[in-house]
Amino acid sequence: MTYSEVRDIIAKYSHEMLPKFADSWSRFPRGENAYTIVNYLDGQEKMYYKLGCDEIGRLLAEAMAEIIMRDKTDR
Repeated sequence: MTYSEVRDIIAKYSHEMLPKFADSWSRFPRGENAYTIVNYLDGQEKMYYKLGCDEIGRLLAEAMAEIIMRDKTDR
């Protein structure tokens, strides 16, 4: 997923995390910001699955995986 795709998912389904995600350079978050966002998205993902919104849960899972992967490769 691209930065824009992940940003759009966060903006639509977890907008509270957008300030921690977005920066002026369009870079994926790293370190503590990445950890905070992933933990929040994990809770949101579980909630959406419980509500039967599997597509949203899948999108959040993909966004989390991308943030984790980018955080590991940026180090």
